[in-house]
Amino acid sequence: MLADFRKLIRLSAIYGLGTLSTKLAGFVLIPLYTRSFSVTQFGILGLLEVSAAVVIAVFGFSLYSGFFRWYWDKSAEGKKESLFFTVTAFQVVIVLLGYLLLLPFLKYFSVLILDSADYSSLLNLMLISSLLQVVLLMPNTLLRLQEKPWLFTLANLLQLMFSLTVTIYFIVYRHAGIEGVYYGQIAGSLAFAAVLANYSIRNMVFRFERNLLRDILLYCSPLFLSGVALVMLNVTDRYSLKVLGNLADVGLYSYGFKLANTLNVFVITSVNFAIQPMIFRMMNDSNNKPFYARLLTYYTFGTMIIALAMMLFSLEITKLFARRTEYFDAWYIFPFIIYSIIFGMMKDVATTGLSITKKTKTIAITVVVTAVLNLLLNIVLIHWFGNQGAALSKLLSMMVFFGLTFYFAQKAYPIPYELKRVVLMLLVGAGIYCVSLLFNSLEVVPRLLVKSSLILIYPFVLFLLGFYEDEELKGLKSGWSKWRNLSAFAENFRRLTNM
Repeated sequence: MLADFRKLIRLSAIYGLGTLSTKLAGFVLIPLYTRSFSVTQFGILGLLEVSAAVVIAVFGFSLYSGFFRWYWDKSAEGKKESLFFTVTAFQVVIVLLGYLLLLPFLKYFSVLILDSADYSSLLNLMLISSLLQVVLLMPNTLLRLQEKPWLFTLANLLQLMFSLTVTIYFIVYRHAGIEGVYYGQIAGSLAFAAVLANYSIRNMVFRFERNLLRDILLYCSPLFLSGVALVMLNVTDRYSLKVLGNLADVGLYSYGFKLANTLNVFVITSVNFAIQPMIFRMMNDSNNKPFYARLLTYYTFGTMIIALAMMLFSLEITKLFARRTEYFDAWYIFPFIIYSIIFGMMKDVATTGLSITKKTKTIAITVVVTAVLNLLLNIVLIHWFGNQGAALSKLLSMMVFFGLTFYFAQKAYPIPYELKRVVLMLLVGAGIYCVSLLFNSLEVVPRLLVKSSLILIYPFVLFLLGFYEDEELKGLKSGWSKWRNLSAFAENFRRLTNM
């Protein structure tokens, strides 16, 4: 089991570099956005981003999930290359038909989403960018299935370079406004496609697997519904703020959400890229359940360390990236968004039992129920608490989502998760964050020192509360002895990343 976790760490580190390069453009460009765009314009960008997520969910049809599930299935033995061609070709057809279908209605959607028909050309760019991302899901998924993290990283680094260069050029030198954001995204996607074109073709056999596609579509149908509902769960907050408030409210919330969501973008997505192939590959292993159980514990522990740092320094992070004071109050939503992301991560791990037993209808039901609950909570809590109400509704919804998923997954495929340890980590983290609020009035240097100290004591508080097992304490001591020797750092890192 330890060998599996070491491999997981290696893959996560490399995928993290690739994922970082994919999303770094949006993160690095935040200061440019806050300098070039007013809060209202940032609100427009926020609504376009969540609309793009809806487009990707609808026209992606969760086909990558079906491809993921069937790639290791016995029925696909000897047919992996033709299966990849079949799913990719079908995805391209859906994308082309989707674009032709939506093109005549862009003005209507512009009025519906942004209260003006003047943004139809901007919506067109968003649509093109989103549909390109849908097509690229297939080679992206194949890279993960074949565990090609270095090629994945190379393609994403080139995507980052093109996206950053083109975006900065159009916003700074051409004064293209929000359009420049999508010019950069399209350029980055095309660069990614160019790098992987040869790889994709080499892994294709041009034979259409009709029967396998039919099975995948049946498997994906409930996942598609749940995927759309899940996206609506994630975007309802901004749509609700726009309806119940204004674009400035959406802009402030979107800024805070974008910063807090870096936990999901840079950490959780990277680890998930490594975890998902391993979960399905081990589903017939006799020792898989203890692995899945410890996975939730260790995944939550690692995530909480980073999450705690982000929450404690939320005030400083918000001011660091904002170029206008009107953005500063966004730090108030940080703890709600970050904890909702943690519960979302835990939900993903808890879904393992439902995925293995192919209970996709159950997954769909839990997502739909949670999405409806989130909508109702948004209506009530935004009215009472504004932006913080939207963030709180997301947190409460994700807690319910995790609870429902855990309950049904345990009925379908019981796994001995260590819930007591998980709850202890969450409560200690929340307590330390609350203590940190007492020091926000200090000057910058002492404030940073106190908050850094609070982060460092987190694992020691867990130790005092009896969190660690003897085997884990021995492992920590061994790791400390190994990594404290700075002269051997390069060699240790080489071994860590040696595939």
